[in-house]
Amino acid sequence: MNFMQPPGQVDPRDLTSGQLAALRLVKEYRLSRVKNGWRAPGSPLVTLATMQILGAKRLVIRRDVHGKPRIEVTGTGLNTLSVAEGRSRKSA
Repeated sequence: MNFMQPPGQVDPRDLTSGQLAALRLVKEYRLSRVKNGWRAPGSPLVTLATMQILGAKRLVIRRDVHGKPRIEVTGTGLNTLSVAEGRSRKSA
């Protein structure tokens, strides 16, 4: 059987600015499921389409915590964010 292997690293240049912003939101806040997406109190809505793309690239994972669905950043997602931050510091 041939199974697709998840990527070891995702280049931040492959992500749009909206996807990178959504990844940062997931890292900083505990997002809860709401209509049409995910949201933390006081934060913007992260749409289901954006989460689907980030999930397909294995940057985020859905996990149930105390019976409530939550979105968490995976290790690959953390690596992608650190590379993106390093590149932005280098260019500044």
